[in-house]
Amino acid sequence: MKRAFCVIAGACSLLGWAPADEAGMKNALADWQMRQSDWESAFKTAESDGKREELMKSRPDAVPVARELWRQVGRDLQKPETQKPYLLPAVIWFLDHPAAVAQAFPNGETARKIVVLCLDALENTLFREKGAGKAAYALSSSRELRCRVILEQIKDYSQFPEDQGLAALGLAMVMKETTGMLQDDVRLVAARGKLLKDAIIKCYDSSFGPVPVRNLVQEELYEIRNLNIGQTGPGISLPSSATGAQVTLPTGDKPVLVVFWDPRDARSVQFLGKAASLRGEFPGLMVMPVAPGSSENVKKALLNLNLDIPSLVDEKAAAFKDYRVRLTPQVYLLDPKGKILMRGTPDMLFDANLYAAMGKLEGKKNGKAEEKKAAAAPPAARPAPLPAKINSPETRVPAAPQPAAAPAAPLAPPPLRPMPE
Repeated sequence: MKRAFCVIAGACSLLGWAPADEAGMKNALADWQMRQSDWESAFKTAESDGKREELMKSRPDAVPVARELWRQVGRDLQKPETQKPYLLPAVIWFLDHPAAVAQAFPNGETARKIVVLCLDALENTLFREKGAGKAAYALSSSRELRCRVILEQIKDYSQFPEDQGLAALGLAMVMKETTGMLQDDVRLVAARGKLLKDAIIKCYDSSFGPVPVRNLVQEELYEIRNLNIGQTGPGISLPSSATGAQVTLPTGDKPVLVVFWDPRDARSVQFLGKAASLRGEFPGLMVMPVAPGSSENVKKALLNLNLDIPSLVDEKAAAFKDYRVRLTPQVYLLDPKGKILMRGTPDMLFDANLYAAMGKLEGKKNGKAEEKKAAAAPPAARPAPLPAKINSPETRVPAAPQPAAAPAAPLAPPPLRPMPE
């Protein structure tokens, strides 16, 4: 039986068929894709939330797939001289499913080894292969410099436009700051815009992981054009928790610090107290919180916090969607005309950024006031007209001889301070 199997395997290799390892890998991936596709179709067409909850419990398990793939390709993946192009789909699958790899090999060493081997294979040989751009989604989720280098390799050296575009989109996502006080450097925004344009041209109809490229690009362009520092933010018109009257932001006469908070989030509740105290420190600043949920819940939360500051109630989360607020607290500083001066999640840089932005705003106001005063002042006397010929023999005034200046004495160094005892 063993001899017959060897004869069949030899015949397959002579006929040019795929080796056993490659065939096993393809079968494992095809089975996974079929089960995943069937589950996603059933989830999308589920008739009720209860059915969806039931389907979530029967979601396809990726752990056995990770073990089977490693059994099929692990030998070739560990030998740099045998890292063949057929390994690319398995490499991408491993990088896209890090949790399954970690669960399949709980000791940790094997899981880390698999990830390192996949990155080695991409960086050394596979970045030129067709389909390498599909690894961009997993690479862009990491902040390691090595992942960015691999993305740049795919973008610069791949011969396939789709892979180039996916790598460019991955680089644009890596360059996106998602936490802290965002500064939106002009050069960074320009570089990201160029990468997004490259993705639109080369892979607009492709998918970036589970997300269509067209959807992701549209979302990124919306943020660049509407939510970056220097852009005019979307208008806000919501009822106040204090009076129920509709409040429109910006007001047109004061800068406003819009604080997106949630009564259920302890961190945003804590920051709201600090935001309320800013009204005394910056009398010309309007602090306006915006909270999701019902008016009763927001009123109750403010009463429990003992804060004398009203909040706008965003029952349908319209402002949260317009400003792409995914986590609270989130702040946006708008000038009187609605131009964004500062944005981000309050962190250690919040105070410094707020002082800098308000300082610039106050400086502009003072400069405009001085210009108005200067315009209202009477015009100064006109200076005497200059002669037609400057420094000509007719107009030249002989300069009085000046005595030679004495050489300046060299400055003595300051005395040394005594060492403290």
